[in-house]
Amino acid sequence: MQDLSLCGPPPEQDCGWSELPDVIPDWVLEQYPLPEPLPCDCGCACTSQGTAVAEEAPQRLIPGVTGRAPTPVLPAVSDVVAAVQTTVRRLEAVDPACLPGAQALADGQALLVVEQQLRVLNLRRVSDVAARGLHELVGFRSAKSWLRTYRPDGDAADAALASQLRDFTLVREAVDTGRVPLAGARKVLLALRKVAPHVDRPDGLIDGQPGDEVVTAVVRHVLALVCRSMLGLADEDPRLVALVDRAKQVLAAGSQLDVLEAALTWLAEELPARHLAGPLDEVVMALLPSKLEERGELGGRRRGLSLTPLEDGTGWHLCGDLDLECGEQLWAALGSEAARDPHNPQDTAAWADATREDKDAWQVGAELAGSEHPRNRRERLHDALQRLLGRYLEHGLGGTAGKVPVQVHVTLTEPTVSGAPGAPPPRTDSGRLVPRALVRRWWCDSSITAFVLSLGGRALRVVHSQRTLTADERRALAVEGGDRCVGDGCCSGLPDPLVAIRPHHTTGYAEDQITCLDETLPVCDVLHRDLHEGHKTVRLRDGRYLKEHGFVDEPSLDDEPPF
Repeated sequence: MQDLSLCGPPPEQDCGWSELPDVIPDWVLEQYPLPEPLPCDCGCACTSQGTAVAEEAPQRLIPGVTGRAPTPVLPAVSDVVAAVQTTVRRLEAVDPACLPGAQALADGQALLVVEQQLRVLNLRRVSDVAARGLHELVGFRSAKSWLRTYRPDGDAADAALASQLRDFTLVREAVDTGRVPLAGARKVLLALRKVAPHVDRPDGLIDGQPGDEVVTAVVRHVLALVCRSMLGLADEDPRLVALVDRAKQVLAAGSQLDVLEAALTWLAEELPARHLAGPLDEVVMALLPSKLEERGELGGRRRGLSLTPLEDGTGWHLCGDLDLECGEQLWAALGSEAARDPHNPQDTAAWADATREDKDAWQVGAELAGSEHPRNRRERLHDALQRLLGRYLEHGLGGTAGKVPVQVHVTLTEPTVSGAPGAPPPRTDSGRLVPRALVRRWWCDSSITAFVLSLGGRALRVVHSQRTLTADERRALAVEGGDRCVGDGCCSGLPDPLVAIRPHHTTGYAEDQITCLDETLPVCDVLHRDLHEGHKTVRLRDGRYLKEHGFVDEPSLDDEPPF
């Protein structure tokens, strides 16, 4: 039995295994036979003795795994592994808080390095288990499941990483010697898997380009990326001479895939793993420009944006996927607005100096920290977007819609303005309710239009001979209809920035040459087309029926079914 004493003694409570039979059924042994006991390496006849010792080893539980460890007979661990187990047990007895500060730091740094070395060594073991199928000896179907059981807190993808390292020897050697960390190796292998199907083709082309020329250009670009990471090198700098020699060695590596593996491994040696994704993507897209074109087309097809009010009424939720062009435009605009924000430098400095406890409290709410908090990154980006939209509306860049400049509209009553008890809250065109404090802040810079409404909510009527409603009449019509279409079921019936609401004459202007609110209804484009192009009879929200040239008592049986 494998020694798992590092995992601690088994729990004393009953785990539910006491009811298992003492004898393994024959059908289980037929399907999963136990391995033959392994002889020792000393050449003596101590096979049975070794087996007896293994069977007497205590049963241990693995942290994070429910139930017992696998029970097939395995030999005791080797002396080297046993020494590691002993050392770890000695480390467990040391409280780092009792050490002098410098000693605790030195030990901690050394253990981090050892941990990295052990992970690399463990990858070799995992690769060996997967290559020889050793996981089947203890009843596992795959090396991944075996790894997940014996190291539940680790990365299950290490089994695949170990397998890939067997295929790329240069990357494996760089990992084994510590020149490339595992995080960097994982990114390099991902890039190599992307380009491998496109290189070393019989026609000598890579993505329709001359393969050898492309590979040479890519190696030169890797050289440029390495020099860029060094903040640029002068022509007489000896480091540049060494890098040029390294580039020549890379070009002489062999096949196209070998050259690319050598080039990307070199790049991973020079750049930190956290900065490696962007340069690797540059190299891959230089090799496969058509993939970059496909990426742009995919972004265009996947583009979308949703703006939905939060259920608790506190604001809005913005979510979406921007295509490359829209994302670049927004990135540039937000950066410009953030640079104009006079409070950005103070917020950046205050956030950097804050303690972790203060930051956690500020993330929840400023009142928990007991003082006004500096804005974090998300808040500053939000404020930059708000400043951008405010500038757009303030300078009239949106033009006009319905004879009215594009702007934020708020409808409120005189009692609301005066703060009378029971006054209805202000309402925006989107249908959201906003606090009076926000409206009071807007009040100083706003243009105010007063509408006299009757008790039934009808605006003051004006009759004139213009072809369409005036801007104030359009606004009054929107106030009466709640900024929604009057149709019953033709659209969602809720304010929507993508649903245009336009005035419709219930009696054609050509018939009486007058325009008034009493003979005008706010309708959406769908209802408008159904009236004028479909010649349908439609039902309104108030129960009336409307045709192209006016109201009717009820729909005709010859008409299309009403909404």
